[in-house]
Amino acid sequence: MRSPDAMTLRFERGSLLAWDPPVPRPGAPALLLLHGAACGAWVWEEGFGARLASAGHAVFALDFDRGSAKAPASLAAFAGDARAAIAAIRRPVVLVAHSLGALVAQRLLAEQAVRGAALLAPVPPEGLAWANWRLAMADPPLWRAVARMTEPGGPAEQAPLLRRVLFSPGLPDGTVARHMRRLGGESRVALMEAQAPQAIPPAWGLGKPCVVYGARRDRLIPADAVVRTAAWHAAPFLLLDGMGHLMMLDAGRDGLADRVSGWLEEIFR
Repeated sequence: MRSPDAMTLRFERGSLLAWDPPVPRPGAPALLLLHGAACGAWVWEEGFGARLASAGHAVFALDFDRGSAKAPASLAAFAGDARAAIAAIRRPVVLVAHSLGALVAQRLLAEQAVRGAALLAPVPPEGLAWANWRLAMADPPLWRAVARMTEPGGPAEQAPLLRRVLFSPGLPDGTVARHMRRLGGESRVALMEAQAPQAIPPAWGLGKPCVVYGARRDRLIPADAVVRTAAWHAAPFLLLDGMGHLMMLDAGRDGLADRVSGWLEEIFR
């Protein structure tokens, strides 16, 4: 079956990439994909969004508005972007979110239109400060490279160091280089806010399903942070081998998308 191509939809606060399912699955929820820091909606266009659509879901991917150098966006502004996108979709959604986007997703769990969440390498409710400090102590050159990752052009300049945390060794060098050129740029305000503990309601308390996936060797969102996020939400979790932090771009992305689709099919029958 041919994977559906993405369309671009405009709404009041920006744009969405959208994939129509070739064969809609009855009862399948719509999915809103939220990207992480230094990324954009394009990360889901490399195959992950189409894979979810091929499983019968209407899929939408949001580009967060990072603001400007003089007025960087906050996490609250990112959440506002997501709320506006949900309103434009005009139906309940399950959030599929990565890293910083997964932190935004956790802040939105209490929204009536949000029916659940699949969190990929999520920033934990405790914030990033502990993981950030631990990386700085254990590997200062890598920590400096990660700190520059959010600068325009930073990922390409720091590619040799960043490759080993962002991608698995099996991803072809040419593909890694292409992704590196597109990474970069992020709101310094949102990143600073993400260091601190967050007021996040546990999914179990809201009666909403949640699942958490991490990469076992991810040093940006380490395995213990993934486990604590899952524990906070009383959610099942899985630590995957052979994947880097940018899970939706890595060599095992199809398998991860299929795991998410399988969880959705089990929960939303």
